Amino acid sequence: MEHSDAGTGEVLVRERTPGGEVSAERPARVRIQNWNVKSAERLEYWNELTDSTRYGKSGMPQVLAEPTFRADYSGHWVGDAGVVAGRMDAGSFLIDRQRADGIDSSRVQLILSGCNPAQIDARGWTHDIDSGSLYLQFHDEPRRVVWRKPDRQLIVDIDSTRLTLDRALLRRAMFAPLLVDREMVDLFVRSATRILHLPRPAIAAAGSFLVSLVELLVRTGLDDDVMLAETGPARREQALAVMRENLSRPDLSAEDVAAALNISRRSLFQLFDATPPMTVLRQMRIARAREVLSDDSRDDLTIEQVSRMCGFGTARGFNNAFLRESGQRPTDFRRNRGGPPAMELRLP
Repeated sequence: MEHSDAGTGEVLVRERTPGGEVSAERPARVRIQNWNVKSAERLEYWNELTDSTRYGKSGMPQVLAEPTFRADYSGHWVGDAGVVAGRMDAGSFLIDRQRADGIDSSRVQLILSGCNPAQIDARGWTHDIDSGSLYLQFHDEPRRVVWRKPDRQLIVDIDSTRLTLDRALLRRAMFAPLLVDREMVDLFVRSATRILHLPRPAIAAAGSFLVSLVELLVRTGLDDDVMLAETGPARREQALAVMRENLSRPDLSAEDVAAALNISRRSLFQLFDATPPMTVLRQMRIARAREVLSDDSRDDLTIEQVSRMCGFGTARGFNNAFLRESGQRPTDFRRNRGGPPAMELRLP
């Protein structure tokens, strides 16, 4: 059952539960615009209108602009997913911490910016959004978005828990343009606007389609990052295996390891978090050297031979690295058979 709200142009839907009871009204199709009021009252009227949307006063940004600010947006909701598109004058759109505290933290938006650049102040720094950029934002993220010229937006709004993507990854990727081909952007525009104009009753599967659309675009734009988030531990083990197999190669580089895994150098560094992979490699080499030097059956090997076996180009470099990692020189370590340096001994 549907009816329209003359104040905002909303089409409200009352849905029946499996028990036959009528649930509360919620907007399925909505258009909010403030063009038909006095010029000096448009901004105030717009902020009042947005209070009546499905997000309510706490969920919608407060607009800071000239009193004559004009905007016209349409939305279509299918299940818990929706498409919103419209145009607005220049202004600043604010979600502060107080407003964000009352917002559903699971909802995320995939946004296509208009033909003019914008700026987003969030997390202590400014993100520049170029024209025609696709980017993500979570509803509960405090932010200030600034448009300096009249512009348009296209937004797909979904529950992020329906995605197979890691939510921590999505939050890290917020406000950074998703690097996707123009053809993918066109797919987003055609698909989202088609659903925006679907007749009622909307196709039940359209909500699932919107979720799949966001998943496709985000996976395409965050290719390496998604792969690492999903397979990071296994890929890190693969990188360590490559290092172990090539431990004796003094020329083994981060680029070599990345190429063996068919990933970028940047992705390789992400696998190892705060510790650079070459630091990990050096630690593995020192650990191998300690094993050799602790084995009395290998006492016939010279320190120079041990250094080459463990991938060090020179005995001097091996001595310095071993001293930094172990607190003693290789010859002292062999003499003590892995015991602590004399300076570390503590008598009772």
